[in-house]
Parts: sequence; structure tokens; C-alpha cells
Amino acid sequence: LSGTLATMGPGVPYAIGAKFAHPDRPAIALVGDGAMQMNGMMELVTAAKYWREWSDPRLVVAVLNNGDLNQVTWEMRAMSGAPQFEESQAIPDLPYADIAQRIGLDGVRVEKPKHVESAWDQALAADRPFVIDFRTDPAVP
Repeated sequence: LSGTLATMGPGVPYAIGAKFAHPDRPAIALVGDGAMQMNGMMELVTAAKYWREWSDPRLVVAVLNNGDLNQVTWEMRAMSGAPQFEESQAIPDLPYADIAQRIGLDGVRVEKPKHVESAWDQALAADRPFVIDFRTDPAVP
């Protein structure tokens, strides 16, 4: 869980740890795109290596993809009244679901609210770890 100390990146590794503790249960990680780029993508490689050992292979990574280090943006705005400093907070738009598919996992990119429910249905019915790449609005805290 990220907090005011700007801890980034533990969601996917924590979910993988949960799968090793309880391989018979689904695990869900909700992460931002900054955390996903920091280490979540490489942890998908870990999931790709081990998921066949889990009796329930469901591991869902939901990426809130807004192209911004949003926690930093809103922390700066709320705590110091500073405007967004795009040069230090904008991050590349990566196709997280496609990346998951290329390493043997599954995933879908969601760009419209009407597709949210079906994406969750797909993810929770998947026979392997699944990434949902949710396009979100960086202007919404």
C-alpha cells in the first residue's frame, strides 16, 4: 500500500507473495502505471515463471494507466500547492496487457467505462495471470 512516503511498486510482488502463501486463492493487485513501470512489469516475468505451480492460477493486475506519476502530482498539489511539473511526472504509455500476452499471460486494455465489467469478468475467469490496462484520467485525483 503506497502512503505519504511515496512507496511505489509493491503491489505486484505482494500479490505474487500472496499466491505463494495461498496458491488456492485468487490475488488482485491494483497498481498505478508508475509502479507498474518501476518493477511490476518485471514481476510479471516472475508470475509467468511460477503460475503453473498455483492450484488457482488467477492473479489479476489492474493497472490504472494515466501516463502520470499521479500520487506525486496530487501530493504536490495538496501539500504544497505546487502545479503539476510534467517534466518529472509524465511517463511513457506502455501496452501492459500486450506485454503480459507476449510472455504467456493474458490481458485486455480498457478504454471505455462500458468495458470495465467485462474486463473484470474475463480476468476473474482466466486460466492464468491477467493484466487489465485501465486507461484513466490523470486530472482526476
